[in-house]
Amino acid sequence: MVQDAYGVHSDFEFGNNVEEAPNAECRIFFEQLETASRPLYEGSPHSQLFIALRLLSIKSDWNVSQGEMDSVIDLIHDLVDAKLEIHDNFYKAKRLVSKLGLSSMRIHCYENGCMLYCKDDIDLEWCKFCGKSRYKLGPNGKKVVVKAMHYLPLIPRLKRLYASNSSAPYMRWHHENRRPPGIMCHPSDREAWKHFDRTYPDFAAEPRNIRLGLCSNGFTPHSISAAPYSCWPVFLTPYNLPPEMCNTSQYIFLNFVIPSPRNPKFLIDVYLQPLINELKQLWIQEVETFDVSLKQNFKLRASLMWTINDFPAYGMLSGWMTAGKLACPYYMENTKSFTLKHGRKNSWFDYHRPFLPMDHEFRNMKNALKKNTVERG
Repeated sequence: MVQDAYGVHSDFEFGNNVEEAPNAECRIFFEQLETASRPLYEGSPHSQLFIALRLLSIKSDWNVSQGEMDSVIDLIHDLVDAKLEIHDNFYKAKRLVSKLGLSSMRIHCYENGCMLYCKDDIDLEWCKFCGKSRYKLGPNGKKVVVKAMHYLPLIPRLKRLYASNSSAPYMRWHHENRRPPGIMCHPSDREAWKHFDRTYPDFAAEPRNIRLGLCSNGFTPHSISAAPYSCWPVFLTPYNLPPEMCNTSQYIFLNFVIPSPRNPKFLIDVYLQPLINELKQLWIQEVETFDVSLKQNFKLRASLMWTINDFPAYGMLSGWMTAGKLACPYYMENTKSFTLKHGRKNSWFDYHRPFLPMDHEFRNMKNALKKNTVERG
């Protein structure tokens, strides 16, 4: 009652709704967005930004060349009022959208995946493990990088979630919509999520901190008859959102694609270095972020809660060998696998009996399952 009378609330759910001005980075973004979103004329439903986005979409969907787009823009200028602020060419339209878009990085990497040329190694011209050159000579005699990958930074994308009213209010959904015990409709209802909150109460105290899931797997983008090529994209998903939002395409962020015609295998950790560095920064250093729904600046943190992939990819990401006798990551050295006498391969047959009740009749069968074996585990 005292808190209600004097308006003093320390708990997040009760408000603390002191509005603040956006930080410098977010303020610049809002100013650019407002400038680009002004209507072409009074009463017009369209803006410069709308036209630029439509032009980029048409060029991408129909694979139109830049010269053809410039010709279309010239025709638009001839047909409409010259006073309308429409871009003179495709380059200016692209430049307007790029100011509002999210950054990307082109990181040089060694052909065989030994290392990335970033951070302290950005100026090296030779691989520090095998000594091979970073560049090769192109057809015109100039140096061309042997291999590179495009990395889409994670932090700006997470900050953008709180800069939009279409997503910022829902980033607290997991905290504001708790279910009774025994009901599960979101990852926050699982024991893993609750155990994490108990282990790191300082992280759980801020509901706007983000829980991430990582998904990666390889696929062949070409036909089976073409040359073999293994493409490995890496995706990240924020699980703060409601179930109907966190599994939609606009909230599944492509982080990078491993640039190799071959399976990266145990070298996948080399390509994950930029992501690991960002996750460390989000966990230790925190990032200043503006929440447009509450008009507040806060220190954003994030944690990688789990990975989602098939069993072979699980072995690559976790470092556990998923082949051979010790393939099971749960049994580990207590595995009950055995080697087939004639096939000389490992078999995990009869692994289901330990999960049966102790008085189940299958546990005493010596011939119907594994021969001369009674299960007491």
